[in-house]
Amino acid sequence: MRRYQARVQLLLFLLAFCTLAVAGEEPVVRDNAAALVAAAVGDEAAKRAFIETRLAPGIRARNGDAELMDILTMVGEDLGAPAAEVSITEFTPTADGGTVVLAGPGGQRMWLSLQLSDERPPRIERFGLRPLPPLVAAVAMEQLPPAIEAHLDQAVSAGRFSGAVLVARGEQVVFARAYELADRASGRANTLDTPINLGSMNKMFTAVAIGQLVAAGKLDWQDTVGEHLPDYPNATVRDSVTIHQLLTHSSGVGSYWNDAYEARKGEIDSQAKFAATFAADPLLFEPGTSTRYSNGGPVILGLVIEKLSGMDYYEYVRKHIYEPAGMTRAAHYLRNDAEAGFAVGYERMPDGGLRDNSGFLGLRGSAAGGGYASANDLLAFARALRDGRLLSGPQLEVLWTPKNAAGEGMGIGYLFGVGRDNGLRWVGHNGGAPGISADFRYYPEEDVTIVVLANYGRAAMPVSGWINALVSASLGGK
Repeated sequence: MRRYQARVQLLLFLLAFCTLAVAGEEPVVRDNAAALVAAAVGDEAAKRAFIETRLAPGIRARNGDAELMDILTMVGEDLGAPAAEVSITEFTPTADGGTVVLAGPGGQRMWLSLQLSDERPPRIERFGLRPLPPLVAAVAMEQLPPAIEAHLDQAVSAGRFSGAVLVARGEQVVFARAYELADRASGRANTLDTPINLGSMNKMFTAVAIGQLVAAGKLDWQDTVGEHLPDYPNATVRDSVTIHQLLTHSSGVGSYWNDAYEARKGEIDSQAKFAATFAADPLLFEPGTSTRYSNGGPVILGLVIEKLSGMDYYEYVRKHIYEPAGMTRAAHYLRNDAEAGFAVGYERMPDGGLRDNSGFLGLRGSAAGGGYASANDLLAFARALRDGRLLSGPQLEVLWTPKNAAGEGMGIGYLFGVGRDNGLRWVGHNGGAPGISADFRYYPEEDVTIVVLANYGRAAMPVSGWINALVSASLGGK
């Protein structure tokens, strides 16, 4: 079973219930850190082997192997480089393990804390992760384009990036360029208008749609699912889960990346069909008592949008978001749409070759992700947010106000990530899966848009992190 890996960057602590008494031994900590990195950037088999051999029983019991697979994939997305190109630096011993900093070839960095069991050889009983900003010096504004171009040229020449990058400030496009091939079989090149799979970035559009319906007086943030979907088959969800909880990943609803989805993914093309794959599943926790990233929750929101608007979800988003924003290439394309002109996604294999992601994709994406848009589309989306064409400023601030903490300087609003780079506030979302990697950040106070779309797996986040660090520092952030 493969699980879709699109998420906002989170500070993750997988907590143990006790403190263990193994002194921090640098070679042991480094060995376990290296094993975690190799699993994170490796394939599914490598991740499973790591979980089975390197993780202590307690951490597996508390979190479940599926959640641990998700976390490892998230780490791989952020590192975005082969294990051999990730260095382990800044070791600090602790009473029962140690901390290290992971550094990738594109400037990406991540802090990793390990607590080890007292068995021999020790296994990982607890680990904590958080992304660190790249170490990037500010440049004069006129030097941003050549600095970005040089960094990207290096990433492309090293085989680490394929896709499109766009940076804009106000009406000025500071940098915009597409790289490599959208379809390696035909030789078709990526352009700034090539639709590229967004992964979970589509959740932002679902949030805006719900915001529009709230603004129209058709529902309230605290309404239960059952008030609008009285026939929803899961009674607990129907009676206890609120719109607010679905928007903040605090509902307890899990995902549709399960055996039922795998068996039918070639025919699923509606929110109702997506929901049928998980509606009977028990909740992961009592609604409102915890937070767990959910792909099932936005699907339920998609059903609510359909019920209140009288439109198919895909039609609603097209008429009320894409068209008003001027997003001319954005859509939830069918996988077999030969005329769509979207980019094919590719995953790098252990031998260095590339394999397309057609075996991973379902027939169509959902309200949780899997739609397409171009770099130019996402600039249009940012400008529509700025100009109040989708929601008013105060209505957007409701979406952008953090409801849950997600690490240092980061939070989760209503299906938007919210954070700060060099003191400057951004809102947005990212996405990732095999052959899919994307990041969108909009800085409302500076009217700056940064879009990084890749049709290579794990390729966008290292590039986006570096560019956001450079641009925010150069704008005078503190």
